[in-house]
Amino acid sequence: MLSKPRAVLFDFDGVIVDSKETHRKAWRSAALEFWGTDPERYPMELSGQSSRVIAEYFSKLKGDLSNAEAYLKLKTKHVIETATPAPLLPGVRTLFDFLHKEKIPFGIASNAPQSFVSSTISRHGLKVPIMLGMENYQHTKPDPEPYFLLADMLNISPKDYDSTFIFEDSKVGLEAASATGMRVVGVTTAYDEKILRASGADLILENVGEALNSWA
Repeated sequence: MLSKPRAVLFDFDGVIVDSKETHRKAWRSAALEFWGTDPERYPMELSGQSSRVIAEYFSKLKGDLSNAEAYLKLKTKHVIETATPAPLLPGVRTLFDFLHKEKIPFGIASNAPQSFVSSTISRHGLKVPIMLGMENYQHTKPDPEPYFLLADMLNISPKDYDSTFIFEDSKVGLEAASATGMRVVGVTTAYDEKILRASGADLILENVGEALNSWA
């Protein structure tokens, strides 16, 4: 059973939306436009990393690290302009409705560009009080800064951290979340329970909507 939250903080990719293919297609189409070749392989270890880290990875493969920022800018344009937004994962809309109804502060702290997060949320007709992306931090995950910043912007003080929940799906994100002292929920969209627990998850759920079984 989960105690009723003081606040809820969310990762985005793999927690709110199933965006694997959306991102991969954009990395590929941007690479084809930028270099004329497809990077083809997308290693699992890139899961949860900031978009800048991923852009640098592919740029190194091309022997063109100096253009990583330009490649990232083009990829961001491609992912925002995709015809169909990344689909919502199960339970998201219902959980957001619950949080609004109960007046529980919540927001998103992602390693993806903030413009991608906000445009995707808007295209699904959802309202999220605060949405942060990699441009908003000095240090992206696995540093805990994104979650400390989001908690501060939601007026959540350290005394409330033990009743503040963070939903994460990646090893990088879980490392950031577990360093905050907040309650960490692992979502099994990228890794199994064993890996999620080893990475810092206190609780394991298949999707964010499962939390409603305890909170509603």
